[in-house]
Amino acid sequence: MKLKLMAAIFASVLTISGCSNKVEEKPVVKVEKGTIAPAIEIGKKFEPGTLKDQFGKEGTVDENSEKVIMVFAKSTGHLVKEFLNTKPENYLEEHHVIFIADVSKMPSMIFEYAALPDLQKHKYPIYLILDESVSQKFKNDKYKDYVMVIDLDNGIIKEVEFVTTAKDLEEAID
Repeated sequence: MKLKLMAAIFASVLTISGCSNKVEEKPVVKVEKGTIAPAIEIGKKFEPGTLKDQFGKEGTVDENSEKVIMVFAKSTGHLVKEFLNTKPENYLEEHHVIFIADVSKMPSMIFEYAALPDLQKHKYPIYLILDESVSQKFKNDKYKDYVMVIDLDNGIIKEVEFVTTAKDLEEAID
């Protein structure tokens, strides 16, 4: 109980201190060749390994996956969740999309008592990167405040789009 109270106080302090969930709108950046991050290169296989979702269920990106959405900031995570809340529950599955969120920098107490319960309110899987060394393999620091949408063809990376609006996210998925 004491930990829950501390987490609630910390979350309140973040809210009061101006921690924003708003993503600054920027033009779409489309990358069709080259290396995006150490583990993301156009023309190469996308291999994040086995990840666990917010319920502890294991999953991975396979040959049926057509898109991967990756977020590395709280604000972009909120953007994706708000977007998905306007869609049918099976939207990601129907579009063969995997959603991966980096939570590796989040303090464990905040993750366990505030973020994880919030993530568990969503019925769609949100695969979590919990280890910062794993995060660094996939993060592009230049575009960390964007939503990264990876376009796959049989597991091979065709292109990557970086978006900052729900409209651009929908266009990147469809």
